[in-house]
Amino acid sequence: MRGRSEKRLVTLVVMVSLALTGLTVWAVARQGRALRERELADLTGAAATAATQREAALLAELQRACDAASRVWQVGGLDELDVWAADQRNWLLSCMTSGDEPWEVFPRTPLEQPLPGPRDPNELGPPSERYDLNATLEYFKRLAATPDPLTRAGALLASASYEQQLGHPLGAARILADAANLLRSTPGLARFAYRAELRRIDSLLMAGDHDRAREALSAFFEGVLNDHPARLGPREMERLRRQAGELGLVDDDPLTATLAELQRRAVRRQSVADVVADLLETGLAEPSPPTDELTFITGMTAADEPVVVAVRTIAEDTRLALVTPAAELLSRFWGSSSAEAAWRVTLRGGSEQEPLVELGALFAHAVLTPTPETAARLQAAQHRRWGILLATAAGTTGAWGLVIWMMVRVMARQRELARLQSRFVADVSHELKTPLALIRLLSETLAEQRVRDPKRIQSYHETITRESERLAALLDNILDLGRIESGRKVYEFSTCQVAEAARQAWALFEPQFTSEGFDARLEVDGALPTVRADAAALQQVLVNLLQNAYRYAGDGKFVRLSVSRDGHLIVIVVEDHGIGMNRGQLHRLGESFFRGDDTRVRQTRGTGLGLAIVNHIVTAHHGKIEVQSRPGEGSTFTVWIPSAPADDA
Repeated sequence: MRGRSEKRLVTLVVMVSLALTGLTVWAVARQGRALRERELADLTGAAATAATQREAALLAELQRACDAASRVWQVGGLDELDVWAADQRNWLLSCMTSGDEPWEVFPRTPLEQPLPGPRDPNELGPPSERYDLNATLEYFKRLAATPDPLTRAGALLASASYEQQLGHPLGAARILADAANLLRSTPGLARFAYRAELRRIDSLLMAGDHDRAREALSAFFEGVLNDHPARLGPREMERLRRQAGELGLVDDDPLTATLAELQRRAVRRQSVADVVADLLETGLAEPSPPTDELTFITGMTAADEPVVVAVRTIAEDTRLALVTPAAELLSRFWGSSSAEAAWRVTLRGGSEQEPLVELGALFAHAVLTPTPETAARLQAAQHRRWGILLATAAGTTGAWGLVIWMMVRVMARQRELARLQSRFVADVSHELKTPLALIRLLSETLAEQRVRDPKRIQSYHETITRESERLAALLDNILDLGRIESGRKVYEFSTCQVAEAARQAWALFEPQFTSEGFDARLEVDGALPTVRADAAALQQVLVNLLQNAYRYAGDGKFVRLSVSRDGHLIVIVVEDHGIGMNRGQLHRLGESFFRGDDTRVRQTRGTGLGLAIVNHIVTAHHGKIEVQSRPGEGSTFTVWIPSAPADDA
């Protein structure tokens, strides 16, 4: 019945522990998820705020650019708009349309339009000099002295043409150099300087002056590289490739690398212009949006480069479009984001991570994703939380396991104590019953005077006395153990002769050893120091050890009591060749009420208190006890007691 109750209690505790462990793990896991969600929410909120700020900055910049372009166009027309577009490095292309006219792309390329001004000498020269090349050349040279820069530039270019026709390519080159300098220094005509420089390079090549032609080509490359990135187009690049071929440029020539870069720019301009033309023709809904309202269109070039087109109506039926590659726009507005924030901007599809924020059409629908450092930090935090969760689960499970183990151990200990106490009661009952019965029998025999022999009467009296002393010793052991375990035992320390206590204890058992044929040996050193000890308690230790040696001697019938000195220690050894003890019995030796389950032990009288009392007494005297034993070979008990006078307990 008691076993079933204990099983039910253990089962209940196990179920409660599992429930509480699961609840604790669930709570820790839920808290970990909440922390991760909060971290992601904070990161997403910061990214959304940054996106809002940058979108506002981009819109403001676009509005300012559109307002500036509108003013320039209204004041100076398309030519001034072209000059303005050439100065806008933030926008690769600018486009404009009025009414149903096709979209015109800015900045214009150098060969896209002829230079305004006098071009045909047959129309401007006197009739008598129309077909006289020298006279026409002189006419344009005189015209080149006019103050008007546009007229002068046109006259210089015409003069260079006639010098070329007259077979003077070097003269034409000099005139073209002057024309290029004039155009470059005249507002609104700078792009035509490239046209003059290209003609000058052709003249130098025609004259065979390759060194100066190379210098001129190098200067041309340098100027174009520092100009707007969309300055050149396919016509200019075709002409430059022809000139480079005539110069015989090799692959490792620096000018060849520069030519390749300009070719890349020209191809890019053409690719962007083509996709923008399609977007502007098909991507804008009618009617036109109100003034100041921006419309955004995104597209992809043939080279898979996304572009962003911002369109705004700047006048009635007039629209302006600003075009820029998405990568440049993102770099300009988000280039420092990875250094100042915990995210980075990537184009849609360029990252496998879950996006924090989508930027929309303003930034080509790019997304903000955590930087690798941020992702690593979040992952490390998640690993720490998993570690905490596992540690919590392991710790809680271990703690409850320890509690259950301790509870089971306590229950087992209680059952063992109950069993030992039950056995103790049985052993004590047997220990009391046998001598009491003998005392009663002998007492009744003597009282009824059944025995007349004086020797037998004397023997009966001695037996009664011996059994009475044994009963008194048994009761003293029980009372001593009770006082020891309750902490009420008080030892009376005084000067004590260990040798004398050993001899007195030996004298109690010597008759039994002699009568039963024991090989009994008493070995006491002659010069043992005195110690401060409780003589009666010390003698009780020796009596209990000798009694065990006598009881469990078995067939060995050997007992040795040795008392010697080892430095500041008194060494007491009690040895027998009896039944011995196994490892399990040695571990439990000294427990109250414990007796081995060996049949030979159970057949011997005893209560299991002797060694427990011995252990308490030795500990109280600041000593130590050690046991060596093997089954069937006997046991050796060794007690060390300090020989230096001890303080009173």
